[in-house]
Amino acid sequence: MRKAVIFNYNSLFAKDIVKTIKNYNLLNPERALQAEILEAGKYPIESMAGQSDVILHSGGDGKPVEEDISVPKLYICHSHQWKAKIEGGTISRLKSYRKGIHLINVLEDDDIMGKKGEIPIMQYHILAVTHSPARSKVLALSRAIDEHGKEIQVIEALRYPDGSLSIQGHAEEGTASHIFYNFFNYTQAL
Repeated sequence: MRKAVIFNYNSLFAKDIVKTIKNYNLLNPERALQAEILEAGKYPIESMAGQSDVILHSGGDGKPVEEDISVPKLYICHSHQWKAKIEGGTISRLKSYRKGIHLINVLEDDDIMGKKGEIPIMQYHILAVTHSPARSKVLALSRAIDEHGKEIQVIEALRYPDGSLSIQGHAEEGTASHIFYNFFNYTQAL
């Protein structure tokens, strides 16, 4: 069985990630994943978590676990923001906290994000990626108002050269769980 390590940054949604993995396993028993939640603050580097086939960095807060393993990774919410910033992107503060289901625009058909067009996804954040890192590909966008009252473009999802993906929203909450399922299927093929 493949192993999915979830680095939890004090996120309330880690349990939802595990629930999504359990649902995926019911639908795909031949591709099943064993989920292990680890408190990110106790792991300065990813390899301290032991063997893993997939790494998920949750939302929440706290210092990022240093990347040192070459396996597929999915960065969610807060982790999407810090991954973009570490890679050279820009983070901006929004005028108000985004909470609830929002529509994001998937820019083209994608193996993980799904079909081109709008999809609903749960969001809980006040910071947003507004400029992408040079070596990343923008997969999805939305619009929001920044702290200065200006309408801005928000980068909702990015793919990195190593195949890792980062997404602002919480696909584990069910409205866009296909993103998790597609990611797990994609990583099985690698």
